Amino acid sequence: MSDLLHRRAGLTLWRQIGSAIENDIRAGRVPVGQPLPTERELAKRFTVARQTIRRAMADLEQQGIISIQQGRGTFVQPTISYQLGKRTRFSANLLASGYEPSRELMTCSEIAASADVARHLELAQHAPVVLAECIGCADGVPILTSDHWLPRARFPDIVEALQETKSITAALRHAGIGDYTRRKTNITTRLPTSDEADRLHQPLDMPVLVTESVNVDPDGRPIEYAITRFAGDRVSLCVEP
Repeated sequence: MSDLLHRRAGLTLWRQIGSAIENDIRAGRVPVGQPLPTERELAKRFTVARQTIRRAMADLEQQGIISIQQGRGTFVQPTISYQLGKRTRFSANLLASGYEPSRELMTCSEIAASADVARHLELAQHAPVVLAECIGCADGVPILTSDHWLPRARFPDIVEALQETKSITAALRHAGIGDYTRRKTNITTRLPTSDEADRLHQPLDMPVLVTESVNVDPDGRPIEYAITRFAGDRVSLCVEP
């Protein structure tokens, strides 16, 4: 028997199908590592054309929920275990888990430090800082969006380094910081803003994991304050002792 679809204006069939498949995945009816039903089987289940199924599956893949592998089938996208420890590095984390990392630098500009940013960086309020807003991807799928604040006076060329490298670690290395460590990380969870949901390609009712962190140089001086929002259905945070 086919699943019931509401064939009326304003509620597209492919979105209904995508939602039904996503519900199956969330409920554990499609185990990780096992292929989903074929296009032909799904078309029969929902009594629609295979083109409609293909559109639904493409959207699920864009959200990072499934992985379509030519010649093998369609699989549930596994959850990435992201390590939080003394030295937390985006690219190293993903490479160690078998994923290809990439980062998009959305904006990079000089602003005046808010009271909260100044406190974490041990600066005077309104001191100049550089704010870099990024999106981090694993195999091309967005898994996090992050904001990074760095002291402008200490790193006068950091904007250019960030624009060139698109990497916090590489930009700091360019500025003479060969190593840095994590002083603290606070972890919370909440629903995303509309902007965060757009950047992560996820629905508004899917929670994000939020980390607030401070990194320090070998002398213990703060060099970076960051807030990162992880896609809650694609990432699990593993805290190292």
